[in-house]
Amino acid sequence: MNHLLNEKSPYLLQHVDNPVDWFPWCDEALNKAQQEQKLIFVSIGYSTCHWCHVMAHETFEDKLVAEKLNQNYVCIKVDREERPDIDTVFMHACQLLNGHGGWPLNLFLTPDTLPFYALTYAPRQSNGQQMGFIELVDKIIELWQQQPANLIANGKELTAEILKLERRHEFVEVEETLLHSAAQNFKTLYDHQHGGFGRAPKFPQPHNQSLLLRLAQRLNDSSLQHMALRTLESIDQGGITDQLGGGIHRYSVDEFWLVPHFEKMLYDQALISTAYIEAWQATNNPYFKQAAESVLNYTLRELRHPEGGFYCGEDADSEGAEGTYYLWSSKELDNILTAEENLLFSNYYNMTVEGNFEDKNILYRSSCVPQFPQRVQKIKEQLLKTRSQRLHPHLDDKILTGWNGLMIAPLARAGLLFQNSDYLLAAEKAAFFIHDKLMENGQLKRRYRDNETLINAFHEDYSFYIYGLIELFLANFNPDHLKQALALTEQCEQLFSDGKGGYFDSSEPFANGQGLGRTKHDGAIPAASSVTAHNLIRLARLTGKSHLEKRAFALFRSTLAHADQHPTSFAGLLQALDLLMSQQLTLVIVLPEAEKKLAETWLKKLTPLRHQLLTIITANPQKHANSVPFVAGKTTIDNKTTAWLCTETCCLPPTTDPSELEKTLQTHAPLNTFSK
Repeated sequence: MNHLLNEKSPYLLQHVDNPVDWFPWCDEALNKAQQEQKLIFVSIGYSTCHWCHVMAHETFEDKLVAEKLNQNYVCIKVDREERPDIDTVFMHACQLLNGHGGWPLNLFLTPDTLPFYALTYAPRQSNGQQMGFIELVDKIIELWQQQPANLIANGKELTAEILKLERRHEFVEVEETLLHSAAQNFKTLYDHQHGGFGRAPKFPQPHNQSLLLRLAQRLNDSSLQHMALRTLESIDQGGITDQLGGGIHRYSVDEFWLVPHFEKMLYDQALISTAYIEAWQATNNPYFKQAAESVLNYTLRELRHPEGGFYCGEDADSEGAEGTYYLWSSKELDNILTAEENLLFSNYYNMTVEGNFEDKNILYRSSCVPQFPQRVQKIKEQLLKTRSQRLHPHLDDKILTGWNGLMIAPLARAGLLFQNSDYLLAAEKAAFFIHDKLMENGQLKRRYRDNETLINAFHEDYSFYIYGLIELFLANFNPDHLKQALALTEQCEQLFSDGKGGYFDSSEPFANGQGLGRTKHDGAIPAASSVTAHNLIRLARLTGKSHLEKRAFALFRSTLAHADQHPTSFAGLLQALDLLMSQQLTLVIVLPEAEKKLAETWLKKLTPLRHQLLTIITANPQKHANSVPFVAGKTTIDNKTTAWLCTETCCLPPTTDPSELEKTLQTHAPLNTFSK
């Protein structure tokens, strides 16, 4: 066995039996490389990555490959989900060298950890189109033996370019016109036929849809809302969604949202459920509420730790192939369903004898509503039970603070808006899990698995968890969540502030001054700095701490460059800008002592999407006055639920009538209602 035996990462443990003498990223490995003047080979991936599995089986399980690597290199395996700091820096190296990146991400480093060559998947042997891994390993060691100075020089030059990327600053004026420009650029990128943006492969990028819904309201532009809703419908009806079990897969390899890469990641579930909730808020269409519930229910059923935290995701592969768990043949249905059931199900989910993916079928829908919904649901339950008897894909059961924060947010919001106590309780339990398992001496940690808490938290862990805590406070108004969000915000400032308005990704470099980074653009998840901007504005308006909004403004100045020109890469930041540019309105709803939660008649007035820009506090002034000074002095009238709406300069007369509140809100925070 290699040096991964005592690791907890599921990805590293998948390679513990490789003949390659893998180390984790650690001082022992780095010191060995320096002492023996050996090159370092670093391979980065994650446990639910299909192409990582392919390269592992073809290459890293091969004895000849292992012999060459072990003799000439110090070999290091990195779980990108545990160590985003290492992954980000080396992904920059790969993109600078090749113009693209991906996983598995493989790099060759000098003994001093300077990267000089990078690649993604490579076949074991050369095939005429691509150099094989064996030939590449031999070629690089030959260069190291004959021209070491050249490789070192290349490493220094590439490292300098990476550091230049990390240190680059562009300041811009913070203006509403950026939102107008972003909206126009979205229109040029939109796929009018299939929804989404750009060509294949297509990623869900739900934060794009969330932004479009907000821009539609701000700019009174129904076409923007149509783009968001059409994309969300296409995702929900396509093969990228697990039509039986709920939840979405990683991305679609085609432009039709039909054939996915089948892994299911926690962050995708969090972001798509948020977008569905907001689509429901914008339209009051129960279709989107059901779509959100399907994703949330899948997450609670399949990705939840018994004590409340959420696992990272499920693999694409099972039984040695991708997607096997999710595919169906007509012959299988013949053996399970009656002829009438088979016809109904096959028509609704587009099943054919020849199949649409390797002689089998990926289920997808052509319409929003089944003709016989109860019968279709019964068949789905029957097939889901049958599917559960198959070999289940691998579950990556590590728990990451940041991703859990992303999941807490939609659960809390759905718990409030859908009046679903199960969702709210799940959000509460996840927050307690993070507090209990991933806090040490008052500071956050990154990862928990198998009773081990490890790795100092990164900026994304702080920002995403604070975001979840704010949403949880606004859902159940437990002041402890707000207090913790404020305390973590100050820690975040101390640990990651770059002193120029921005934030580093990490609190310390991992090698040669590398690893701090200032990731500004969104990837599969919003950039941490974008979420921090959003958090700072929300907290400032909740607590009256104006210095927090000033921090947000400085952060915008250092991160908004090019956001309007590339809105699909800055959707999270532009959402925060939309909030900043919205009139500051605070709505305090004071409940009588006898009432524990907001009545449905009031909640309906607060559900529309635009009201997310309000600061809404359902408060007991005696309980919340310390943490939210704004509620002090607000009381009920005649012991009835009472609403106080205040601008930055004054408070309007309070009301005990929900309909009167609705009229007042329409005046001060108008809503645009569009048809699909």
